[in-house]
Amino acid sequence: MNDKINLLIVDDEQIILDSIEKHLQSDEYLSIHKACNVNQAMEIIKTKDIRIILTDLMMPDIDGLEFIRMVKEINSKALIVMITGYATINTAIQAMQLGAFDYISKPFTRAELRNVVHRAYELTQLSESNNKQINGKDFYEAIPLEGVAKHSWMMLLDDGSVIIGTERPFIINMGKIQTVYLPSVGDEIRQGSVYFQAFSTDLRTHSLFSPLSGIVSDVNSKVLTDPNLALQDPYGEGWLIKIKPTNFDEEIKLLGL
Repeated sequence: MNDKINLLIVDDEQIILDSIEKHLQSDEYLSIHKACNVNQAMEIIKTKDIRIILTDLMMPDIDGLEFIRMVKEINSKALIVMITGYATINTAIQAMQLGAFDYISKPFTRAELRNVVHRAYELTQLSESNNKQINGKDFYEAIPLEGVAKHSWMMLLDDGSVIIGTERPFIINMGKIQTVYLPSVGDEIRQGSVYFQAFSTDLRTHSLFSPLSGIVSDVNSKVLTDPNLALQDPYGEGWLIKIKPTNFDEEIKLLGL
């Protein structure tokens, strides 16, 4: 493992704080911090380089959605995982739109907790190792996209290739998927063209448009084989395609990066 990263647990119940810490204390890559309210959490965030935050949704002083806004204003790189016993589709979508990495619902198992934290950890490591400077801006892996590529994210790899995937709110809105379309290896795609199409069981069609032009170098066969299972982890196992960009420098300007 690389050096430890700082993880912050925020919950107004001490028993929850202690329980989560106990579940994660065997993970040697984590340095765990705890806060029982938002004010205490913000003080820790201001003084420590917190990379992962596990926060309850329902707290007495402020709700988790507002807490996300506060965190992102001072630490945009922190990956936030919402913990809630009041999980609804609307809450999940709101949290993701505000920049949450993922959410888990109470009661959760130790395995579920460790899995989401480890995925967040792996993403922080990608960001550290593959951070690029483009037009004076930090270009981090799994960067969410808007405009023509809304509901997608992309990851720039060391070899210049780009992995493209879809964000969780898009998957949640689709419901149960009947079948999906992805391009084949060797296909050429253009920025703004459809690279992913899903047909849900209610007979609706859902499309995503490519953020970049390029040649497809790999396709996630797991998504084609069992989309409902693979897309439960859209930022990990559920990535969609990998491409070799053909006009990267110009097209990222159109994305506002």
